[in-house]
Amino acid sequence: MKKIYCGKLNLKNVNEVVELYGWISNKRKFKNQTFIDFRDSSGLVQLVLTNISDPLLTKESCLWVKGKVAKRLEANKSIASGDIEVDVIEYKVLNTSKQIPFEIDKINSANEDLRLEYRFLDLRQEKMLSNLRFRHKLHLEIRKFLDKEGFIEVETPILSKSTPEGARDYLVPTRRKGKFFALPQSPQLYKQLLMASGLEKYFQIARVFRDEDLRKDRQPEFTQLDLELSFANQEDIFELCENMFREVLKPFGFKVKTPFPRMDYFYALDKYGTDKPDTRFEYLIDDLPLKKSELEKLFGKFDNYKAIIFDKNVLEHRKSFEEIFFKNKGEKLFLITKEDVLYSKFNSLISKFKNECTIIVSAGNHYENTLKSLGAIRTQLNEIYKLGSPDQLNFLWLVNWPMFEWNEEENKYDAAHHPFTQFDESTLKYIESKEYEKVRAKSYDCVLNGFELASGSIRIYDPKQQKLMFDVLKLSEKEQQNKFGFFLKAFDYGLPPHCGIGFGIERILMILTNSMSIRDVIAFPKNAKGIDLMSSSPSEVTEEQLKEYSLKIEK
Repeated sequence: MKKIYCGKLNLKNVNEVVELYGWISNKRKFKNQTFIDFRDSSGLVQLVLTNISDPLLTKESCLWVKGKVAKRLEANKSIASGDIEVDVIEYKVLNTSKQIPFEIDKINSANEDLRLEYRFLDLRQEKMLSNLRFRHKLHLEIRKFLDKEGFIEVETPILSKSTPEGARDYLVPTRRKGKFFALPQSPQLYKQLLMASGLEKYFQIARVFRDEDLRKDRQPEFTQLDLELSFANQEDIFELCENMFREVLKPFGFKVKTPFPRMDYFYALDKYGTDKPDTRFEYLIDDLPLKKSELEKLFGKFDNYKAIIFDKNVLEHRKSFEEIFFKNKGEKLFLITKEDVLYSKFNSLISKFKNECTIIVSAGNHYENTLKSLGAIRTQLNEIYKLGSPDQLNFLWLVNWPMFEWNEEENKYDAAHHPFTQFDESTLKYIESKEYEKVRAKSYDCVLNGFELASGSIRIYDPKQQKLMFDVLKLSEKEQQNKFGFFLKAFDYGLPPHCGIGFGIERILMILTNSMSIRDVIAFPKNAKGIDLMSSSPSEVTEEQLKEYSLKIEK
């Protein structure tokens, strides 16, 4: 008797007696025969039971089966083992299943929260198992490529120091009263210290944590491909990453064109309304071909007027567009269609389209918000009308980033990337004149199909430039030592020039598997509210636990 996987059986096994393990995916009764779709991790095979009626043979029950392989009278071409079936000689129910809460073999047969509550059942879907296999093999290919390039994988601490990195930290209390660890938002300072250690080429497939608002491409904990290398510049890291994607994705059938195009940050904002432009389709942001006085008469008095011309009537989706503008308070939305008396005023914009158009106008007093509102509309148009092909991979590098961004709440400038990013030397003159908004950073993002895949930069290694950065951020000597003291020591001991980047693994997988969200490529994700419904966490803890960590819950 031969132990074998269900999906591996074929005509070569006819007349063999085999031993199978798996689950009942479906069953049908016809006269005195019961037909079972029997599933394991490799796929399905049809079992045939004769003169057997067993109430324990319920959907998703786990079985051991002994049977003889036979050729099917009518082949089922939709499954790999469709030329054969297994006539059951003997079986044993290893564990019977209660009535399942949703149909596993039907995609989207239940809402996502129910699927996440029973995630161990949801993962039995072929699509979900396929995603996890893809993830596993992608990790292998990445490791193989980077090993060939001379990189060393090093694990950095999960329990680390709380340092400002853009999102709220997850804090971990300790039994040392008032002392906390933080879960890392990225291995940023540790990987730079590895460069100070002389490692030269580091990578890590790292677990990172950020307490921020969730959406389809965000989770509280996620996986990052982290890279850092010494004695390298922007061209070196671009070439490395481009080659990596080309080589790593080749075994999966994806063709990646290199080198990736490069786009200026400010051009992306002006034309796409976002710092993660989707270049698979057009409908770029335009100026309106009228004088300011005419625009004020038509739309009201605003500082900025921008538009997207779309070659369909989108009025039925007005509500979803208005919600975007409701979030970006201060901007006003106008939808002008053929029926509108204003339509003919924009002939120079609509003449290039054959179809009826909608002129989508954003008017506002804040330049960036006016553009970003239309950028969000452009993303919405893609979601509604499927403008970008999922089979098309449009990578690009976004460059020439601002170094600083204004923090209105604290009335000061923050680092737009992080405080260890090098200045573009040609813009250092604006530090002296305190025109900080004109200072540029040696930072870069990798974007794919409208999603930010990665962010990186050339790092500061000169202590004078580091002091200059801290001065602009108004960080006192004491604050510098409290937050970064352990890292700043490296500046006194031959810190080499270095640069790095971090890629979101789940975002890459979400795009490549054409999934709805990154939750579909994570084994046990949190839902859209950041809750693990399967384990009912986060959860309350006992008074004894709180007391042990010197914590008290405010009622």
